[in-house]
Amino acid sequence: MSPLSSRWRARLPWLLVAFALVLRLAFAASQGLNRPLPSGSDEVEYDAYAWSLAQGNGYRGMSPDVSDQHHLTAYRPPGPSLVYAAVYLVAGHRPAVVRVLNCLLSALACLLIIAVGRRTVGETAGFLAAGAWAIWPMSIFLSGALYSEQLALIALLALVLAALRFGEQPTLRTALIAGLILGGNLLVHPSRLFLLPFFGIWVLVQFRKSFRTVALASLIAIVAGVMLVPWIVRNERVFHAFVPFSTMGGSVLLQGNNRIVATDPEYLGYNVWDTEIPEYRAALQAPNNELERDRVAKQFATEWMAANRDKLMPMAVAKIRRGWTPFLQPHTAALQRYGMMLSWGPVLLLMLLAFGPLLWRYLRTGHPGWILHLVILHIVVINVMFFGYARYRYVVEPYCLLLAAAAVMWLLHRRGISAAEQLPRA
Repeated sequence: MSPLSSRWRARLPWLLVAFALVLRLAFAASQGLNRPLPSGSDEVEYDAYAWSLAQGNGYRGMSPDVSDQHHLTAYRPPGPSLVYAAVYLVAGHRPAVVRVLNCLLSALACLLIIAVGRRTVGETAGFLAAGAWAIWPMSIFLSGALYSEQLALIALLALVLAALRFGEQPTLRTALIAGLILGGNLLVHPSRLFLLPFFGIWVLVQFRKSFRTVALASLIAIVAGVMLVPWIVRNERVFHAFVPFSTMGGSVLLQGNNRIVATDPEYLGYNVWDTEIPEYRAALQAPNNELERDRVAKQFATEWMAANRDKLMPMAVAKIRRGWTPFLQPHTAALQRYGMMLSWGPVLLLMLLAFGPLLWRYLRTGHPGWILHLVILHIVVINVMFFGYARYRYVVEPYCLLLAAAAVMWLLHRRGISAAEQLPRA
């Protein structure tokens, strides 16, 4: 029995959501809900695509080094702009309303964190993690922006919850739901593609004794693939090429794998914009076509990695360190540096304390909760492939909080404090 009374179990999630929403709206308002979108930012691109869609002009806008700033594009995946376009259809071209929506999504994440926590680390630890999320500085900071992070966060939490439900009750219905949510994830943020191998490992190990369940789980990938078909067909018509996600993968690969990030201590493990690399600039700017530009960038990146294999391992270590450190660069604003150190620092330590023991326990007992570990690890793979970036880590921070909360509960139990509860049984 949870130490929380039934009344508080019903009310506390919504109190946390309300508290989290107030904090996010207050911060967004302090920055200016109606402030102009930063020139040359991700926000400008998502907004342009969304407004074009809302006006019935198709998925059009800008992309790097293409002179036509209103061309048919696939530079970014369509999910965020489709959602923002729906907002603009109702509210008009008002980015402030999207900022409010993102604040709400970030606050509603508390409910999903609690739901995932109930099925993995226990209800009390789930509430503890959700409470931490309500005041989480990174979440508050990102909530008022037109990035894709809040949608990606909610989509991934929903996917993990759907996977856990499938793990508990592998039926056609739970498989279909998980497949639809996986497809939504890929349309919002194609980096979820790197989760698929880990998800496959989870299915094969978790259900190794049931061929029927493994076969049923394959339906999840099939449904997700079907959801991508309209976007793929559209891109085939526009570019006469197979573009399943976006036309920025090669550029991002080059940004994180080049001579500057390998030799300059300021950029080691991080990224530099590809056209700021002198030897690549002219070739990247020449095509005036986003698909060809991305192909050129990918070719440069793969050639550089093949010619510098000795640098890849040190860079991988630097990328992981850069992506997971609680210590931001000295030029970052002091408030952001201290906020990151005081929030992420303790959580990182507690998460690492719980990571191995919880993984062992889940595997030993057959509990599906070790999907949390795999979700966290897929970001490490993204770091190694591309570069370390706190925004990449953001979508898995709720699972880090859940593991950290489990560590806190274990420490309380060690001290004989009765609030600690046992982990859920498989």
